Amino acid sequence: MRPSPSRRSGHSIVFPAYEGQDAKGLNGYGHYHEEYREVAGRWLIATLRLTRLRLEPLPGGSPDA
Repeated sequence: MRPSPSRRSGHSIVFPAYEGQDAKGLNGYGHYHEEYREVAGRWLIATLRLTRLRLEPLPGGSPDA
């Protein structure tokens, strides 16, 4: 997307630890691609896309363990 006075894009790195469906803890690696749009003087998220690069089991299991 080309920047314009009312549209912008960006990305952020993601490194969450979470519990999977089988109750095992995982580290996730990836990034978000975001597009923002200005509406009535406020910048709002227009689109948000997550790209997962890798999931790894946590050494100790669940983050709550």
